Amino acid sequence: MNPVKGHYSIVQYCPDLARRETVNIGVVLLVPERAFLQTRMVADNERVRHFFGTTGDDAKMLGDFKKSFTARIEAEQTRMSTLESFQKFIDTRGNQIQLTEPAFVKVRECQVTIDQLFEQLVGGKAKSHKRESCSKSLQTRFEAGKVAELIGTNVPISVPILNRETKVPFGFQNGAFHLLQPVTFAADKEEVNFNLALKYSMEGKNLQEHPDDEYGQLKFSVIGRFASTSDPSIPIVRKVLAESNVRLHLDHDLSGLFDVICRAGRPRTKHAENRVVGFAGPNGSGAEGNRKAPEYK
Repeated sequence: MNPVKGHYSIVQYCPDLARRETVNIGVVLLVPERAFLQTRMVADNERVRHFFGTTGDDAKMLGDFKKSFTARIEAEQTRMSTLESFQKFIDTRGNQIQLTEPAFVKVRECQVTIDQLFEQLVGGKAKSHKRESCSKSLQTRFEAGKVAELIGTNVPISVPILNRETKVPFGFQNGAFHLLQPVTFAADKEEVNFNLALKYSMEGKNLQEHPDDEYGQLKFSVIGRFASTSDPSIPIVRKVLAESNVRLHLDHDLSGLFDVICRAGRPRTKHAENRVVGFAGPNGSGAEGNRKAPEYK
């Protein structure tokens, strides 16, 4: 894989802001071209205890700070996609968790690079990082983007050709009922990704050709997670899906989708027996049935 430009910042703990004494406890890596933003934090507080004698409630507070910071980085993945936005985020840090000015690093493999940076700049045992599933990551981003209340989850849909019910992770009402299927595509495996795209292309075609008894006319879209924004599989996947009128949204940039949901999505009111309710039905019934909104096709 060709090298690309990345930017990293060291995460430091500063127990006394007046003294400005710090200890390195983690690292953040941003790689805009790969839509990669991630942090590595120390698994324990031994180094902090050694330098500052931090124990008891202070140590617990530090643990909470680390968890909160890691969650914030996860939530910022869609908004923090450039060096400028990274710098702005760094400038807003005002508590005991500080970030150094961003520095350049050449990146081939994002995970390898962040592990190397942690080893060189922080040391010790890193807290294990398991990348969130695509669906869980999307749920976090929907909540951060303030559209979660407009989106149903685990939407039950009847599949006519199979004579059974399936559940699609996300859906929202806007004219037709739009189903959103997250899919992770393998890095640099065009044939594997072609076959995966073909599977969802056929599934989307079947669902769109048969209106659902509860939701009416359906639209099916794939939210694709790729290893990088330049993955050669992207145009292949897009073309295969388009043949069945299935839209591909790239996981690294959902601003357009968020905008449509915010402007035209209809609120869900509650869940009942794992069914999504509170959306206007196929005939415009329900609390939002008379609301006019631009249709998302």
